[in-house]
Amino acid sequence: MARLIPLMVLALGCANDPDTKTGSDTVDSTPATAADVDFDPATMPRMSDARLLTRISLDLRGVRPTPAELDRLAADPDQLDVLVDEFVADPRFGDRVMEMWSEVYLTRSDLFGLQAADFDLDNEATFARAVGEEPLRILGRVAAEDMPWTELVLGDWTMADEQLAAAWNLDYEGPGWAPARYTDGRPAAGILATNGMWWRYTTTGSNMNRKRANQISRILTCNDYLVHPIQFDRDLDLLDQDAVDNAVQNDPACVACHVSLDPLAAYLFGFWTVNTESWLDASIYHPEREQLWVDTLETPPAWYGEAGSGLGGLGAQIASDPRFVSCAVQQAFEGLLRRSSTVDDQGALTVHREAFLAGELRISALLKSVVHDPRYRAGDSADARVDAHGGVPTKLVTADLLASQIEGLTGFRWRYADYDMLQSDIVGLRTLAGGADGRTVVQSAHSPNATIVLVQKRLAELAAVYAVEHALAGEDSALFIVDLTAVPSDEDSAAQIQHLHRAVFGRNVDTDGDEVLANSELWDALYALDGSPEAAWAGVLVALLRDPDLLLY
Repeated sequence: MARLIPLMVLALGCANDPDTKTGSDTVDSTPATAADVDFDPATMPRMSDARLLTRISLDLRGVRPTPAELDRLAADPDQLDVLVDEFVADPRFGDRVMEMWSEVYLTRSDLFGLQAADFDLDNEATFARAVGEEPLRILGRVAAEDMPWTELVLGDWTMADEQLAAAWNLDYEGPGWAPARYTDGRPAAGILATNGMWWRYTTTGSNMNRKRANQISRILTCNDYLVHPIQFDRDLDLLDQDAVDNAVQNDPACVACHVSLDPLAAYLFGFWTVNTESWLDASIYHPEREQLWVDTLETPPAWYGEAGSGLGGLGAQIASDPRFVSCAVQQAFEGLLRRSSTVDDQGALTVHREAFLAGELRISALLKSVVHDPRYRAGDSADARVDAHGGVPTKLVTADLLASQIEGLTGFRWRYADYDMLQSDIVGLRTLAGGADGRTVVQSAHSPNATIVLVQKRLAELAAVYAVEHALAGEDSALFIVDLTAVPSDEDSAAQIQHLHRAVFGRNVDTDGDEVLANSELWDALYALDGSPEAAWAGVLVALLRDPDLLLY
């Protein structure tokens, strides 16, 4: 099958006629203008059922719907809600929540201050990945097991794999990613008590945990101090620590933020590291350092004016703050719509907040509410109401979604040694695929670019070869229904191409339609090169996997 690879370059584009695709159907296309005063979001044009099911399946499970699921919906439109319930109960739902919030937490990173070698571990790639995913895995378990969202800041457990268990003081049974508990006496505070969070967000002697405090505020209440406008005396010497300390305590422009930021930072001295190069110092919690705020910040712990004590107390204060709930709603809305919320969205956010509360703060209830939002279900981009009122007729897949949907279709995951090529940048192609690395790139791409298309091309080639090779080895394949080693009849070829369109795109195409004709001509051209039916089928699959519909949904 090695000869399949050179033929992949011949499938330079999708042999499908974009003007004949049925996936752009919408229920309504009545024109409207941005000046609609009494606009009802329910009148916004909606995607076709098949496209909507594809969007929901990708967002909640990371894979495209199966032909059987599409058939269920075609036979009974009321099955959509049933399928949504099944999607949030799917084992992959937790992973999708983790991936969605990864752009909020930004803890995924290829590099940390301490390396695997510091713990006598030899796999830097997987160790760094595990460190950054620790807090995100907590989110994933909270979602997968339908726990209240408050467990994020109240839980007395964390998540770990074999590498974290070997590096840190953990009570861990495994195997793989499994619940664990620190054994160093740290308070129960969910993600606030994880090494992964504070290895990612370090502090300096002069910063005194303020950076960390801002991340708590940004991530859990959507209040980022760094975006607040500040006007202070330009004559202030920022290199004079005494002058800076005096300004923080007395300059009104500084006090406006530091009056709440510094008391929040005061909770975090249990994670204060004296020797930043010491693996032991950085790996354990230090209760004996909790009172360092007395001589450094000179302000006691408090949460927005409410006095507190200990990291566990901070978690309880956050869990009872209404902003914690509202922030989760905003993040879910923006994560699913892939855009920032605006003042015009406040009514929708209120509706979704009520659904979240009614669902006892289960993230499944919140995401189910958002996927019912007319803005999320918008279809026709030519309708003025869609753009004018925040609808999202088309979204670009993230690097995570590109990888998971290809894996779902073909079984192929692009790995090199211990690196997942779409989840790493040291060796992999994560940012080139439009992903975020948590440090230099903090948001996934929202529109296609040259490198994304090139990554898709190479991924399509590798995945198509993999799928054909494994089908030839006798493994079950949802993609192929013909003998790949034989020259098919015209009828069998048309049926196979029709089946591929159904499996890959969720679309029905006619056996005598333009798509089938174009793909048949491509198969003939590839077969003519060296008489290999299996190579020709791999080339056809490459063309389909390079279709823009695999990027835009």
